[in-house]
This record gives sequence, C-alpha cells and structure tokens, in this order.
Amino acid sequence: MSGGRRRFIKNVFAGTAGAALGGLTINAAPADAFKYLFLGTPENDFPVFPFMKHVPLYNFGDYIPKDQGGKFIQMAVLGTEEDEKIVAAIRGGALTEVYGDPPDWKKYERSELEKSVWLNRFYFLPSFARLYRLTGERAYLDDMMHIIRQWIADNPRLPDSHRTTFNWRDMQVAWRSIHYSWCYYLGEKGLTQEEKRLITDTLKDHADILLTGFGQAKLNEFNHQSHGGLAMLYLGVLFPQLEDAAELRRKAMIILNHHLASAFYKDGGNVEQMFGYYPFQAHIFRDAFLLCTANGIEPPVNSLPMLKKMALYLAAVERPDGTVPQVNDSYEMPVRAILDTINEITGLAAVAPAKGIAGFPDTQVAVMRDGGPAGWYVLANPASVIGAHAHAGRLGFELWHGGSPLLIDSGCCNYDEPELVTWYRTTRAHNTVIIDGVTEAATSSSLLWVPRRETPNRITGLLPGNEISTVAMVSPPEEVTNSSVSWTRKITLVKGRFAVVSDRFEAEGEHSYEILMHFPPAKLTADPSGRLLKIKTDRVTEIFSADTGGEGRFVTGTGRVSIEGRSVDAPVVSLNLRGMGNTESYLLIIPSDREGAGATVKTRTRKGVTQITVTDGSGVKTRFSVAAGAVRLI
Repeated sequence: MSGGRRRFIKNVFAGTAGAALGGLTINAAPADAFKYLFLGTPENDFPVFPFMKHVPLYNFGDYIPKDQGGKFIQMAVLGTEEDEKIVAAIRGGALTEVYGDPPDWKKYERSELEKSVWLNRFYFLPSFARLYRLTGERAYLDDMMHIIRQWIADNPRLPDSHRTTFNWRDMQVAWRSIHYSWCYYLGEKGLTQEEKRLITDTLKDHADILLTGFGQAKLNEFNHQSHGGLAMLYLGVLFPQLEDAAELRRKAMIILNHHLASAFYKDGGNVEQMFGYYPFQAHIFRDAFLLCTANGIEPPVNSLPMLKKMALYLAAVERPDGTVPQVNDSYEMPVRAILDTINEITGLAAVAPAKGIAGFPDTQVAVMRDGGPAGWYVLANPASVIGAHAHAGRLGFELWHGGSPLLIDSGCCNYDEPELVTWYRTTRAHNTVIIDGVTEAATSSSLLWVPRRETPNRITGLLPGNEISTVAMVSPPEEVTNSSVSWTRKITLVKGRFAVVSDRFEAEGEHSYEILMHFPPAKLTADPSGRLLKIKTDRVTEIFSADTGGEGRFVTGTGRVSIEGRSVDAPVVSLNLRGMGNTESYLLIIPSDREGAGATVKTRTRKGVTQITVTDGSGVKTRFSVAAGAVRLI
C-alpha cells in the first residue's frame, strides 16, 4: 500500500486533517467561550458506568458501532459482531493465524495499515468482559488480561512512541481507552487489585497521549477528533483518580461541542457524507450524553435536539434489511441498536415510514418509500460532495423492492485493498451516467485520499402523491464531468407497481451517454433486442428501455459489489445512447407477480411526448405519458 493513508492519519494526529480533507480545519475557539463547561469532579462519590442496562441486550459491537476502517477488518478477520463467536474464534486461533503467536503488533504497519491498527485498537477485547459479566466465568477475564498484559509488555510507551509507531497515536489510543474502560467496569467484580492497577496505569499514558494529540489539535469536522473527545470524556469521568481527569473533561467538552455544532448539517446528516459512519458518529454523542447525565455533568450543548435529529435521520434512510445504505466509504452497518438506544434517550419512536418521501436539504439525500419493507425503497444521492470519503456517483440511487435490492451502489472495501481506488470510488462503480466518456479525475486516479470537492449536484424536487411519487435531481452544465450538458434525473414510483427512471440531457451538438446500472449478485439476462433485461433475485424483475431516439441498447458486463465487507462479482449494465441536442431516456423497472408472469410494454413517442402502456402479469393496464422526465397518468 502507498504511504498516502499513513500520511493522512499522521496529519490528523498532528492537527492538520483539514488540509487532507480539503479545507475543513478551523481555528480553535478560546477556552473562555465555553464557560458552561464542568471543570470539577463528578457529584457522585463513585463514577457511574451508565451502560450496564444495555449489556444483556446487545453484543458489544452492535451497541458501539465501529468506524468503517475497523468494521471492514473485523469482518475479514473475525467475520462477526456476536461476542460468543468472537471469543470462540480468538480462542480457536483467529488472531494468531493472521498476526502470529505471540502476535506481531506491528506486522502490517507498513503494508496493510488498517489491518495493523485494527489489532491494536482492541475492538474484540470487551467481548470477553461482556461474557464474564453475563456468566461470571473467570476464564473470560483470564483470556482478556493475558492479551492486555502481552500488549503492554510488547508496546512500552517511549518518549517518541507517538512518532515512531501508529500504536501510540490517533484512534488507536482513543479506541483502547474506551475498550479498557469497558473491560475495567464489566470485569470489576472479578478483577484483582493488581489487574485493575495494571489497566489504570496504562490509562495514564493513554490520557497523556489524548491530551497532547487530540487535545492540542485544531478543531475540525473529522470523525477521528470527535471520537478522541469521547475517549477523553470516558477517562475524565470514569477514572477521576487520573491526575489530568479535569483537563480531560474540559478538552473533551470543547471538542464534542464543536462537533455537535459543525460536523452535522442542520437536517441531521453528517458533513462527511457517510451513511456507514453515521451509527458510529451517533453513538459518540449518545454515550457522551449518558456519561455526563449519569455523573452530574452538563452534557454537550444541544445534545438532545441533535440526538433527536440523528434518530430521525437513521429511521429515514434505513434500508428494508435494517442497514444504512452502502454509499461512499460505507459498510452496510446495522441500524437497530443505535436507533433504539437513541429513541430511548429522546423519548422518540423514530421508525421508517411505510410510504412517503423524506428529504434532507442540507445533506442532499432523499428517501422515497411505498408499501413498507415489502414495497419500494428509493435512495437518491446527487453527490453534492466528491472526494475524501465520498465517491464519484453523481445523481446516484439505490432501488429496492420486496425487501431486496434491485439496483444497488457498489459500496466500499477494506481501505487496504487496491480495489478502493481502482473500482469503488470511480465513476463506473455507481448508478450514474458517463457523458462523452468523461469520468471524475480525482477519484479515478491512483491516489488513496483526495481532497473533497463541493459539487453543484442537487435534489430539486420531492413530489409525494397517492398514485405517483417522484424525486428529482440535477447535475448542471457547470459540473466538471458533464461536458456542458445539463442532466436531470427523476425517479418515479407509479401506483406502487413499478418504477420509472427518467434521464433528460439538455445540450447543444452531439453527445454520448452511458447510463450505468449496478445489480446485486444475481442472474441477469438481456433480450436479443437490447431493450429488455431480466434480473432474477427472489423473483424476476424486468427492465424496459425507451428513449427519444429509439437507438439505446443494453450492454451487459461484470462489476464488483461489497457484500458484508467482501468484494464479489455482480452484473453491471450500461445503456448506450448518442443524441443531437436534447435527449431523453426512460427505464421501466417492473417486478413480476408471485406467479412469475412478466409484463408487456408498448411505447409511442410523438412531438416530444412518450406514451407508455404497461400490462402486468395479471392483465392490469397502466397508461402514462413522459415528457421532460415528468410522469403523468392517462
């Protein structure tokens, strides 16, 4: 792997992440601007660990969602978030198989950085502590302490450790601080005094690194910093005997207040444009709120209003399978644990609606539903940001029906894998359109991390209705990859029976258009006419093509999609058009009935208006017209 990722994390630790992310860094606010900060010790005689009530209910990795780098490695190495399976895998040699016995803590630091830092963040360690808490079996603590002792012995903190190894910087220190805290409190009844002292002694070093790293960095909107703030709050609240406990709390609150105000849009979305990171980021402020309120500390300002927005956002974007969309550098993270626990705090009952459109004007995403989990789900993502964690999928979308995906974003892979830059972040990996063969230059290069680019791509219309609902997006001619073409995309659900994807290109002269469609792993067949596709998942879905020129033809191929963190082959189709002046294309997506009977489609275009008659497998006819991308029932 190139040194780009290593330099990126090094810059974050040094407080220059804003430059790496395209100018997000701002100057830190003066300390006296935060007079409301709690600077004393908690009011309770003993710190309160406020998460105990949730320990029997959730596996640790579901209650505390991972950052995406960690999640991808977790699934590659252990393949699960279930604590019993994690412990069994480690006892069966899963770690030694990858890292050696004894483990080489720096084995992959110069080749596969994510695999290296995953081991040193100890995501798996609280699984032992939780099982001890639930069963009382000391053997879980024995295994846990063996790992802790070995790491401490092999990784002494030296004066230059934070510069010479990733094990003593950035998220590695933050995650270990949080995980050690959970191990300490879940194992408190069974740990010896010597074992407790071993943990608190190493936390002193961790506290110092947190204060001199995250604590002295300029404020930014990058998720590493807010996570570092949470780690400081953990130590400052739960270990008041630490010499720097008050300073840890003070610095933590400065960081957390900044991120609540600046790392999220007013509509609740995150400025990194990451669905997969959203559960992780939301848990930071859930847990900060719980730590503070349980220990007599004023929580970060605006915590409850923002937690409510986070719950509403998660409920809105949740896919029918209970995960977030795998758009941009996202793993398809489960939603339920984080959503339920935030709902509990806020008193909300935020759930995905059965029908309607949810739009987020600041984040620039929208979700359209019809028929509940077994009906239609449409995610519209115009890509108002490209670069950093955001991919080149302008005017992209996901389309689900019957609880399964029909058209899906390719997702992402482990950041160590070359496919991240050779495929996943490129234009061709998304449900988008390539105009005149021009793709996004930065995310299609060999660079692992490129600055974020604000684009003019926007959602322009949300039209809910009883029979027809539409979400509209536009990529204007000034978009750098559009060859001066104005591109409007509308996705319409008609009577809950089928979907229409309309693309209108307004242009001068002749242009070529390659309309890309990505499917989950499934059997796909193309009719010899080149105008009809059949995709077989749990049922057959037909996709019909119509365009004003009548020349478009489907071309099938093979792409890659990420399924639970693993890259697999999947069908990809392009509809290739050439047009002089304004050009329009329509895709009709029609699931078969349960008996598998297909539909018939008849089209006629006159004076710029295309009339379409759809007869489904039951013989029911639906007539509508399409002009300038707008669908109207006849």
